[in-house]
Amino acid sequence: MSLSKLIGAVLKKEKVSIFIYLFSCLSIMLFYYFLYNGKFMLYPVLLCFFCLMVYLIYKLCVYNSFYESLKEIRTSPSFNLDKDSNFEEVFNEIRTIHNDYISKIYALENNYEEKEKLLIQWIHNMKTSVAVINLAIDKLPNEDAAKDIRNENSLLQNNLEGVLNIFRLGEFSKDYVPEAINLKKLVKESINLQKRNFIYSNVFPEVNIPEDYFILSDKKWSKYVIEQVISNAIKYSFSGGKVCFYTEENDYEITLYIQDSGVGIKKEELSRVFEAFFTGRNGRREEKSTGIGLYMSKNICDNLNNKIEITSEVSKGTTVSITYLKQEKPFTHVRLGK
Repeated sequence: MSLSKLIGAVLKKEKVSIFIYLFSCLSIMLFYYFLYNGKFMLYPVLLCFFCLMVYLIYKLCVYNSFYESLKEIRTSPSFNLDKDSNFEEVFNEIRTIHNDYISKIYALENNYEEKEKLLIQWIHNMKTSVAVINLAIDKLPNEDAAKDIRNENSLLQNNLEGVLNIFRLGEFSKDYVPEAINLKKLVKESINLQKRNFIYSNVFPEVNIPEDYFILSDKKWSKYVIEQVISNAIKYSFSGGKVCFYTEENDYEITLYIQDSGVGIKKEELSRVFEAFFTGRNGRREEKSTGIGLYMSKNICDNLNNKIEITSEVSKGTTVSITYLKQEKPFTHVRLGK
């Protein structure tokens, strides 16, 4: 705290004491005035002024020590307390409150981690069941029924994987592998993972990306983001429509554009598309919408230091842009974390 603020704080907190002291000094001066007929007034004035200065300087030192201790408390609960502190009881009470809250936070964290482990294990068990269902589908004689079950099973598998990715985001640095990635190859791999959705929805991909474009990012997470955008583009495209992939570059960045010619998003909803569980007007019409995909994509892009943006016009389509750091040459990746 600056000296001027410290002086202001002392005067504000000690104003009652200062008023009483000045009133007492005034009484003494009046006594001297009537006792000596106005003579020898300099002595009581100087004495009162000197005592006031000593008192204020003492209080400045006390409050300065107090505010310095508060500053230390803000950064660390294990603060050191002077034995001669004038606020020993206050600081001891603050320490008790600190320790109490730390214990509660520690217990909550342990409880959360335990539930997280159980939920992750439960999701992995469900994924095993999904794999078994896929094997059973191949034995069904009715191909139409098998197709419907396969599509729903695929949706279930994607949702389970999405939940696992939400948990993984909490420890992103342990699952982050930066490397040079061929952008066109990455996009084609993402398209292939959504091949069934393209065919089932009668929507067609169109890729216009140079072969020699490389980006610096994490392949697994980047592919997940592109998959989510493609999934939305297919979901809200008209039958027979296209999803176009093209790029722009500058000296340092490459921007991937994923454009559909579908139903589009209302202008007033664009600012909320990255919110968790927000589905908007289109999502309410589409029963399978969860409002998680774009929320996850935004969080992943923020962690990857990529930029994701959306522009859209109702009945004309939506364009999602993802901006990556440009990588001139492929390099051997280095795994971060364990």
